[in-house]
This record gives sequence, structure tokens and C-alpha cells, in this order.
Amino acid sequence: MEITIPARGGEVTDRWLGYSGAPRAKVLLPDGYDPNRAYPLLLLLSGLNSNYRAWSSPNGGDIARTAAGLNAIIVMPEGAGGWYTDWWNGGRREGPAWESYLLDQVIPQVLQRYRIRPERRYHAIGGVSMGGLGAAYLGGRLPGYFGSVVVLSGFVDLAVYPSLIVGSAQSAMTQLNAGEPLDLQAVEGPPGGFYERGHDPVRLASNLRETRVYMASGDGTLGPEALRPDMLAYWAAESLVIAPQSVNYAAALRAAGVDVRYDRATGYHDSATPRRELRNAIRWGLFEPVDEHPTSWVNDTVATHGRLWEFGYRFDAPPDRVVRFRRSGSRLSVGYAGSPVRIVTDGGCRYRIATPGSIRIPDAPCTTAAPAAPAPRASRARPRVTRISLSARRLGLRVSSPATVRVAIARRTAAGRWRTARRLSLSTARPRTTLGRRLRRLPGGRYRVVVRVRSRASGRSRTVRAQRSVRSS
Repeated sequence: MEITIPARGGEVTDRWLGYSGAPRAKVLLPDGYDPNRAYPLLLLLSGLNSNYRAWSSPNGGDIARTAAGLNAIIVMPEGAGGWYTDWWNGGRREGPAWESYLLDQVIPQVLQRYRIRPERRYHAIGGVSMGGLGAAYLGGRLPGYFGSVVVLSGFVDLAVYPSLIVGSAQSAMTQLNAGEPLDLQAVEGPPGGFYERGHDPVRLASNLRETRVYMASGDGTLGPEALRPDMLAYWAAESLVIAPQSVNYAAALRAAGVDVRYDRATGYHDSATPRRELRNAIRWGLFEPVDEHPTSWVNDTVATHGRLWEFGYRFDAPPDRVVRFRRSGSRLSVGYAGSPVRIVTDGGCRYRIATPGSIRIPDAPCTTAAPAAPAPRASRARPRVTRISLSARRLGLRVSSPATVRVAIARRTAAGRWRTARRLSLSTARPRTTLGRRLRRLPGGRYRVVVRVRSRASGRSRTVRAQRSVRSS
């Protein structure tokens, strides 16, 4: 299956795709796919100057055979030569914005089109070569979503590039880059600079401390086969570039306390090696248990905005250095970034923190973070019409069997008390769909929603989400 995932203007253009039209992705659905059932997700990234067809092509990743029997939805998005990075471009940070495209558009579009299991253990990201860098880096950009990262012959140590890409290795990388010299400074910035360090998987190893990682690389040999002249570039890329980078990255992950497995065997930097490596990764287990909600972690970034576990963040200005977020219990601290940072938690709490600074993340949702709505004027004006969305996804509703759903909507009064404003009872076999409605003509203000579900099969009742703060809109 092929889908189109549009990009915002200026992010990913035809110039960077290698063909005309909107960015696209290949999607492999599991055998016996049921659109009413939720599945694990594998986001699989391609290598340098490949496109979204690389993994699905029979001469490439041959994903239908390679991942046969994997009961998951596999999404293979466009990557072109973008390095899955928002490009430095001389410090302007303009032009290709591949990491923003993948995180802000591809993943939300996938979640909109397909039912994906919500737990992070059921979300994996993997890639080969340049895609290995993308998997390692983006897995650390969104650690609360991806439980496993798979790096297949990955380009994962940016500091190794200037020291090793010389002679035959330079020629090999130029050949693999469609004959064009490989200029990583346009992408990652000056060697050793903060922007490069903020995209280098080796230096960001601690971002994956709560994530399972599988790595594999070849050693530049094919066992008893002789090296053919046409394979020189693939030999040089794997043995002189990929292998030493993989060794460094595995060591950095272990030093950071990451659960990592690194397999090294015979193989060139060709299409056969990552096929074998992906099969081994599937046997290793892409969707094994992980800590869903750790309360102690660190995350280093140079991104202007992003999401970490239970909150989103946005700096007032692009950071001018690598910035560290650290959580220890309920305390969240942010290092110096050159500008304040805005934090919005899943519970609706909003903060603007001067950096460096810290806040306490509350256990309960916020009910007073937003200013109270102004009192209505004493006039003949038509009463304000407001809405409350009851989408099941927003309420965190996960019900698979026929059930009776009772929803109580309470409004916060001026005295600070909650008063029931509306009740709703539904008897349905598909609560996720039926709750996708809006209640109109409610006064402006702050609301909370209490959802209770009674299974018609077992007769048991349970509260799915209590006191969820919802703002009328």
C-alpha cells in the first residue's frame, strides 16, 4: 500500500525528493489485517539517496519476505538524502526539515490512518545506513513513544566521519551518494560544533537509557567469496566507516546504561546485509516490555520544539548549545538554552521557564492553569456557544468489548467547586467511534470529564479516566 503524507511548505520540497509530487510512504499491513484492531508499529527508514520504495523493492529490502509473519504495521517513509535532520544550512536552519517532518507529520498521519497500540513497547523505529542514524537520533527525540530502536549498518558516529572518510572510503561514500561529494556540514554544521553534537547518536546515547536497542553491522567480507571490483564501494563503506562507528556507538550505549545488543557478522554495505540484520532484529524482539513511564531520565537536544515523555516543549528561540532536560522524581530541570522554554504537560499544566530553571510536575491534572473566562456582559447579545470534544483518543478510552459508557461532565464554578453540567450514557459495541462527537451550548469555562465503562460481557464496571480537565473551545 502507498500513501501520501503532505509536508508543510519549506520543509520537504521536490528538490530533496528526487521526483515530483508530495512525499510518500509505503505501508505493509500484516496478514489478516483487521481495521478494527490495534497493531504494533515499526517505522522503517531507508538509507542515503534511497526513497520510500527502497525497503519494499524486491531488489532492495524485500520487506514482504524479510518481515513475513511480523504481526505489525510497517511504515516506510520518504528519506531521500535528508539525513532525517533539520538542516543547519550555515546556521540559518532553513530548507529541508526532515526530523520535523517525520515527528510532526508522518507519525501523526499514521496514527490518524491506522489503529496503533498505545503502549511504547509496541512502537519501534529502525533504519539502515543513514536510516540507522535517523532511527537512533529520532528514537531519542521521542523516547516516550518508541520503546525499541533498531540500527542496521548505521552511520551513527558523526565524529568519525572527518577522520575516516579519506582515500577509498571518500570515493566509496561519493559513489553511494549518487556521485556527489558528501557535505555533512550543510546538514549537521561545523565538525565538533554544538549542532553536530546535538545530532550525533554517540554523544546522545543517554537519551535512550529507557529504550531497548538492537544494532548490527557487517565486517566488509562475504565469507569465502572473493571481493569483486564492483563491490569496492560497499566493502569500503561497511569496513572503513560503518563498522568502527558501530563499535563506538555500542560502547557509548553500554556506558550510558542502555539495554543494547550488537551483532557483527560478514557482509558488505549492500541490500542483502540489512535484510539479514532485520530478520535477526525481529527474532530479537521488536515489541518486548519496557518501562512505560520512567520518572528518572535525561535528554539532550538542540531542537527548537519537541516532546519528552509526558510533556511537550518549545524554546522561544532556537537553542545555541546542547540543552539538557533532566527529570528526577517530580522535579524537571532544563539547562541553559539562550532563551526561555514553554512546557505543556499532558495534564494541561503550562509553564514558561527561564533557563536554566526547574519546575515540579504535578501528579494531578491542572484545573487552574488557564485564566477564567470573562463574565458575560449584561446585554441582549446571543449567549456564547462553546464545545467540548469527547473524542475517545483525548479521553484515553480503550475499550474493545461491547459496553455501556457513562460520561459525567462537570464545570468548575467561581467558588472553585465542580458542578455537573451534562450527563451522557451510551450503549455501544464501538465506544471509540461513538464518543467521537461534540457537546454544544455549554458555558465557557473549565470542565472535567469522568468516564465509567460497564462491560456487557462481564458486568464489571471501571473508571477509564477520572477528572480529566477539558477546556471548552
